[in-house]
Amino acid sequence: MLLKFPKDQNGQQILKAGNTHFAMLKQRSKADKRTIFLTENVMIFVLAGHKLLHFDQHTVKVEAGSILLMKRGFYVMSDYVREEIQFQSLLLYFSDEQLRRFLHKYNYVTPVKAAATSHLTLPITPLLEAFSEHYTAYFTQEPSTLAALLSVKLYEVFLLLLATPQHAAVLAFMQQIVYAQPQDIAFIVKQHLFQPITLAEMARLSGRSLASFKRDFQQQYQSSPRRWINEQRLSFAHTLLETTTQQVAEIAIACGFESTSHFIRIFKQTYGITPNHVRAKKAII
Repeated sequence: MLLKFPKDQNGQQILKAGNTHFAMLKQRSKADKRTIFLTENVMIFVLAGHKLLHFDQHTVKVEAGSILLMKRGFYVMSDYVREEIQFQSLLLYFSDEQLRRFLHKYNYVTPVKAAATSHLTLPITPLLEAFSEHYTAYFTQEPSTLAALLSVKLYEVFLLLLATPQHAAVLAFMQQIVYAQPQDIAFIVKQHLFQPITLAEMARLSGRSLASFKRDFQQQYQSSPRRWINEQRLSFAHTLLETTTQQVAEIAIACGFESTSHFIRIFKQTYGITPNHVRAKKAII
């Protein structure tokens, strides 16, 4: 199952104002490996235990006492829990626009050349440690001015990151988020066709507004993105129904549909029969 962050999560402490998530104080007593979708950029203070970030060819280990900066996107991650020690981390979410305003406010607009990367790790300095200790107090004491305070605290932590010995790498990472060129639509669609994400989320992954994504998609595929994506997903689902013994609910998930009932409904609209009828016809043959 794909997990999306930021979101409200049972058992974890959340800081939010209205519908805006600012932070989460995460504690886990059980290790597991999960695929997650970050809908916003995040910085993670690893306070206890360690985190593993899994890629195709390697794994990145982030120890306690480190910060992990991550761009929005898909990741496979594990929280490692040692005996009698819970994994604990502080997650601060930030949008591209918040980062853009910060860079312009403090005139960090001169490009810094560096290889593009999806993540960055650095040690927690004494000042960053003091910041995290002060920030966590807001989870138990929420002043009436919380939203304004947390916006200011975000700028504070950005400035503290740029005061570390790794400031050049940090600035390059920030600029890559803000000034990245839109990605090729065909690549984004191929990468995420069967992921249960919305068109708006796919547009953001491509570095476009939803309107620009729809326009560019139409030009490239001569079809609306919703229609084309549904056609591809349903075609793949039809193939799986004929060639595998997977349950209908499993096929729905494998093809990017979070709701089995929605999958069955649009499948019938497209093919005139339900997924189970496809299976029944296969059994007769």
